[in-house]
Amino acid sequence: MNNKLGVIFYHKNISNIYKKIWIDKCVKSILNQSHKNFKIYEINYGGEDYSVFSELGTNKKEHIFYKRNHINYIESMNFIISEAFDDGCDFVFNTNLDDYYTTDRLEKQLVHLLNGYDIVSSNFCQIKEIDGVDKIITQMNIDSKTNIKENLNKDINVIANPCFAMSKNFWENNEYDVRTSPREDIIMWKNNINKGFKFKIEDKELLYYRIHDNQVSNK
Repeated sequence: MNNKLGVIFYHKNISNIYKKIWIDKCVKSILNQSHKNFKIYEINYGGEDYSVFSELGTNKKEHIFYKRNHINYIESMNFIISEAFDDGCDFVFNTNLDDYYTTDRLEKQLVHLLNGYDIVSSNFCQIKEIDGVDKIITQMNIDSKTNIKENLNKDINVIANPCFAMSKNFWENNEYDVRTSPREDIIMWKNNINKGFKFKIEDKELLYYRIHDNQVSNK
């Protein structure tokens, strides 16, 4: 059985917030994935025509672009995730355009999704641009014995947002609460792990998580 994978990109006024080199690095890290069978879903939720693929292209990947006005990124996430699943995707992979990924990200996470996990994240490296060069400043390694449920219930979010992958089964009865920014993730994860959904953190570091002044998590 060939599972259908969707990779989502959502942004607004992105060229005014992130450096072009950051965006290019993120997009290329997805286009160069070792697992080739996926479709790209992109939304500009400021209602603008600008697509991050306008200059880079999609490397012959299937690509759907939306321009819509949404009140915030959470409403945009709800829309684009639902569109991907409604289009027949079995699994959806989140991205953040200021971060980038190892080329085996989809391949590694797909193994866990096919083994019945609903939310799959990974370990990651925190990076910071210093004198024009990305430097690893911290390696965030969560031991495989870590109790994810226990941490979430203590309000410790161990699920890396820029690198989560999600099953259709999880999303069928869920959506983010647009009123909960910037805690939308931990609220979603906590509610659902307590309902019995299965969470997994891949041991390998699949994400390079950029530290800078404009990121949402600074809130």
